[in-house]
Amino acid sequence: MTRNVTKLVLPVAGLGKRLLPLTKHVPKNLIPVCGRPLLEYVLHEAVQSGIRDVILIVNPAHRKKFEEYLRLNRKRFPSLRFHVREQATPGGNGHAIAQAHDLLGNDPFAVRFCDDVIIDKRPVLGSLIEIFKAKRAPVLLLERVPKKLVSRFGVVGITGVKGKRPLVKSAIGGRVYQITKIVEKPPAKDAPSNLTIVGGYVLTPAILRNLKRVADTLPLIADDALPLAVALQIELILRGRVFGWEFTGMRLDCGTLEKLKKAEAYLGKSHTK
Repeated sequence: MTRNVTKLVLPVAGLGKRLLPLTKHVPKNLIPVCGRPLLEYVLHEAVQSGIRDVILIVNPAHRKKFEEYLRLNRKRFPSLRFHVREQATPGGNGHAIAQAHDLLGNDPFAVRFCDDVIIDKRPVLGSLIEIFKAKRAPVLLLERVPKKLVSRFGVVGITGVKGKRPLVKSAIGGRVYQITKIVEKPPAKDAPSNLTIVGGYVLTPAILRNLKRVADTLPLIADDALPLAVALQIELILRGRVFGWEFTGMRLDCGTLEKLKKAEAYLGKSHTK
């Protein structure tokens, strides 16, 4: 397995029900924030992080809109090659990633969810890739939240949690931990920590194989039947090596109308400084 990470999967098939009526005619990830579609913030991050191939996992009903965006904007991203794959049924983020298996092969790859605009001193994708090169194991982007909010996220258990000490101090800032468990949306009283998984990953071919194996056994996929957390748990059981990076920047959640408005206000203010 190479250490180079040049492929990025963008699961953009979500219907964006929490963003209605904006998403009635526009896919969620093409909604503009400060004049730029959410997707575009991640594409700029990809360029700065050395990504070469971007794989969009789209809802079949939205395919033409994404292809039209790419047709009009491809020349603005000359270093990127774009590929489109469909997620025909809403089987969860793990099921979405599995749709890219034919393009990923035996290479490590990154994943970003475009709901989050992430501001850091350097692109978070690039930082995750640097940590992956050092660890040669899956790396998850982590954010610490108030304990009362953990039930909204996937939450990790980590080594050294009692002393709150990182396994390694990252040269790129933040903290790198070894993950011991992943719990999806636990009640606050059962959460192993208040470190939550947010929209970025670098994953190994083994993770993809785990996802594909499970997806192939489920001919009819229900909503969220195959979250990425399932494959990560399998990886922990089989190999025991998954890492998390607690970044020090800011995450702007754009998943609801209220949060989208706040993100636009923040970005608009920062752009005028």
